[in-house]
Amino acid sequence: MRRSDLHLLISLDTLLDELNVTRAAQRMHISQPTLSGHLAKLRELFQDPLLVPSETGRGMVATERALALRPALAQA
Repeated sequence: MRRSDLHLLISLDTLLDELNVTRAAQRMHISQPTLSGHLAKLRELFQDPLLVPSETGRGMVATERALALRPALAQA
């Protein structure tokens, strides 16, 4: 991971807290399309969808890979 990509980890941490792209973007004071772009880069970086739409259609659900990253995000 490049040093310039460290902001992506903050985005991922916030996304995992909120499980909602719109709310996470509001919390980070960035636009929803910007955060969606961050998620796309994170998905490519980790080769995993990380967050998928919930079956109810409201919010997102973290993948096992995303959940496994939580402890490392907390330490970072």
